[in-house]
Amino acid sequence: MASSTSLLPSGTKDIVYLGHGGRPCPHFRQQSNPSPWSDLGAMEDMFGHGEGDTIYDTQLGLSNLVIVHSTGVYSHRVSWCQCPGAEMDRHLHLLKARLFPASITRPQSAFTFDVLDNFLIDALECKTSAMSFYQKLRRFTNNAFPHKIPDRYRELMRVSRIWRDLMNRIRFGFGHKTDASPGPGDLALYCPTCPQPGINLPSSWKDSYDERANWWIKLRQHMKMKTPEDDVSLADGKGYMVTEGPYESHKSSCSNHRAVNAANVQRSNLRATGVGATACARHGCFVPHAVVDFQKGERQMNMDYSICNALKYPSEDVSSALIIYDVACQWSIHFRERVDKSYHLSLPPSIKILPAIGKFHLSAHKLPCFARFSLNFITGAGHIDGEILETLWAPFNKISPTARSMTLSHRKEVLDDHMRDSNWKKLVGIGKYPFTSKCQIITQKGVNNTQGPYEELTNSLDLADVQKWKKEAELAALDRGEHLDIYQLRMDKAPTMAEIRLRLTENELSTIGRTGAVAWLIEGINIENAQDALRSSIRQHSDDPTASQRIMIEEKRQKLLSRINKFYETAMAITNGMELEGGEGLQQDDPELCLEEADEYNFPGIEDPEDDSLLDLSENADSAAEVAELWMPSWVASDAIMDDVIMALRQKELELRKGQANDCLEKLRQALGDRSVVFQEKLHSNKSVHHRGTRSTKELQKITLAINKHAREYRRSRAAMQRLQPDSDTLTLYQSLKADDLAVSKEVTEENRHGQGSDKLAWFWRINSATNSQKIYRVNWLKAKARYDRWSEELKLVQHEMHWTVRWFQNQELMWRRRSGESIKNGHKAYAEKQAFMWAEFAAEGMKGFQGKWSTTS
Repeated sequence: MASSTSLLPSGTKDIVYLGHGGRPCPHFRQQSNPSPWSDLGAMEDMFGHGEGDTIYDTQLGLSNLVIVHSTGVYSHRVSWCQCPGAEMDRHLHLLKARLFPASITRPQSAFTFDVLDNFLIDALECKTSAMSFYQKLRRFTNNAFPHKIPDRYRELMRVSRIWRDLMNRIRFGFGHKTDASPGPGDLALYCPTCPQPGINLPSSWKDSYDERANWWIKLRQHMKMKTPEDDVSLADGKGYMVTEGPYESHKSSCSNHRAVNAANVQRSNLRATGVGATACARHGCFVPHAVVDFQKGERQMNMDYSICNALKYPSEDVSSALIIYDVACQWSIHFRERVDKSYHLSLPPSIKILPAIGKFHLSAHKLPCFARFSLNFITGAGHIDGEILETLWAPFNKISPTARSMTLSHRKEVLDDHMRDSNWKKLVGIGKYPFTSKCQIITQKGVNNTQGPYEELTNSLDLADVQKWKKEAELAALDRGEHLDIYQLRMDKAPTMAEIRLRLTENELSTIGRTGAVAWLIEGINIENAQDALRSSIRQHSDDPTASQRIMIEEKRQKLLSRINKFYETAMAITNGMELEGGEGLQQDDPELCLEEADEYNFPGIEDPEDDSLLDLSENADSAAEVAELWMPSWVASDAIMDDVIMALRQKELELRKGQANDCLEKLRQALGDRSVVFQEKLHSNKSVHHRGTRSTKELQKITLAINKHAREYRRSRAAMQRLQPDSDTLTLYQSLKADDLAVSKEVTEENRHGQGSDKLAWFWRINSATNSQKIYRVNWLKAKARYDRWSEELKLVQHEMHWTVRWFQNQELMWRRRSGESIKNGHKAYAEKQAFMWAEFAAEGMKGFQGKWSTTS
């Protein structure tokens, strides 16, 4: 297949004339012989000749040139201008003809401006690599034999970098200031909507707005270069990536730099393992000169550098900055100290850092982090989720495979270009009518939905309480830290057995004059639990256990019996040799708590405990450790109760039994909640109909056995408390536990059932509810107020941002108008007018889209 090999109209000679508007140079010496190119039509002939110039061509002012265009790759002869005084540099002739040469002295390849523009747009929008783009051009030229088309891939890589840098310098005004070089971040586009003193804020902004900026910080790998000395940077630190030299000095000054350099085997070939960026939290625009490379994961020294650079970007007189970071709870602890100790880090004077965590990441943190780092409780934050940067990484993941093998400088330029394009696309769409109208509607709806509940709750509460809570909220917003814990519901929790044991042990010597009684009582309770566990294990065996099962049971019995004997030896010392006799005998296990709860499933392997064959109760039944009577002070005979030692032991056991009951009830609540979730998600749903009897059923069985175990232990502890004759309040608090109390909640299994008005939770779900009601009201009111405040702030911010956006566009227009007035060359003036018209159009669209919606603050 042969394709067109010329960019010129058919019927014309295959010669491109330079310097005279496409016409031959008057001083061009016409050939006496026909061109050897005139009869060549096939691609293999066109590209088969040598690319160098012959002596004959040089005498005639002709050169062979491969021209890469957006429609293919072409070979032409180029006639250079031979006029006296003409440009001697051939690359300038090509540039005037809108051809970008691949080299300077003797160019043999050139790229049209159109193909370079197409490549950059393809790379930004379609994430096309240079190799794929050039292969496309070769196939455009000759789809059957693309290998016969000259390979200009390396030239495209080099020329596209230069072209990108030139375009950026022109678009940011440095084509009009040839004597000035761009500084850090000068070739980067920032958010037009964020408040920027001196750019889009009025001179009286301090009296009208909150002095706060919103930032969000937050990966791509990069391989090491074999010859890094060959790397040349065209825009080091001029865009979004930080300048290499100062950043390397900062890393070198870190005390942990040696650890950073000690990369593991998997990363030994990587120059960078990822990037960390800072972007505005509300609109997701990357902050110029604030993107850093990671060397060994995400480290505080990397993010400190990024954040400090971001805070220097238009932040004149800004008093506070909201930093939203995944691990802000840890990062913020010593941030100021790290900045003060570093020669390379600095912050604007008197700026206050407000650390916060995005709402998605906050759910994975510990509960104390919620109140102190939630965006819901930060005055001035508006209604944001703090996760916008996560949405920006998706496009960069597509270019990661290509960028990881580039040179360091080339990779930074590509990342800069994609970040610049990301900000540009947000700028283009930010003033459009559907977007602004939707923002206004959503924000107003949020205010309306939170205002009513907040006001209703406020009117239903005592005014004195409301005023007190309001002052607490104001203090928390000002001082933050532990003051924000008012938003955290801290219920009065019953003391655990471990806490009671600690208290009793600390006071043990003063009460009975000796130590060891508490540990002895704890050991007795633990032996009771071990007996229960052994009985449960025996019940789970079949009627005819195997020899190995019998051996295992006997070994457990012997170990348990040894513990019981040692327990009695200690008891003799604790009670001064008092003769110990059991009371009413062993607490019998309730059959209802030795089976699964009443439901439609039947788990194999657990038989009715009334079957005597389950427990080996023969003539040696009295010696079976799992059913042996265990003397405790609660079992003491009534005639010995008046003994002072026994009275002290009974009081201690009562306290420990309360802790034991509290632990059992807490574990019951957790296990019942787990069983409800498993029942709903894995057994009750339609999808799980065909999966009963498999892993989900076994998981439910395991949870049910744990529930029964905790229930039996609670009953033993309550029975012991009853024998210890506590006061009436204790017996009222620790009620009898029934099997019906342990059923799966119908709130999960039958959500649409009839007669829900008569439902009632089991008694142990409502312990301490009266003492905590005031705290519940306080937290609910504070959170309702915070929700309403954030949406009200969001409405004001959206209205102000409309005004700031238009002012930013107008500021850009004024800058280009000024450049136009200062321009001497016609080309400079025309380009400046074109840019000024574009920004004026943006401002006009914004004013039209914001009409009737924005704030009147000027």
